[in-house]
Amino acid sequence: MDKIKNLSTLALALFISMASMTAEAKNDKTVAKARIAVENASPDDWKTYAKSAQMLIRKKSSMTEAKLWIEKSISIRETALNLEIFGDYYVVNNVPKKASEYYIKSMTKMREENPGCNVSEIQAKVVALSKMK
Repeated sequence: MDKIKNLSTLALALFISMASMTAEAKNDKTVAKARIAVENASPDDWKTYAKSAQMLIRKKSSMTEAKLWIEKSISIRETALNLEIFGDYYVVNNVPKKASEYYIKSMTKMREENPGCNVSEIQAKVVALSKMK
């Protein structure tokens, strides 16, 4: 009976290890893809920097690079998109006050560009943050 229990424990450990390696491989591919996009981006391509940072943030991978890229994107051109992505960065890093700040900046920018726009998705993010505090 102990041998069966030990084999079951070993099988479970192996399964968890393989699942972890698969997730890491996917993250590695995402990071590689994002790095290639950034390397090939023109100096004024704010959107590539923002979207590449967003990919890393969603995978919770290479967060230092993600922050550098989103900051670079904003320094090129501040947009509602890159401000929202920076808010997402702060959510993932558990800094809700900064996340709210960037979400509000994003909504403000959206309304400057299009006064009648729908900001409900970002508002929902702010509401969710207020429940975290």
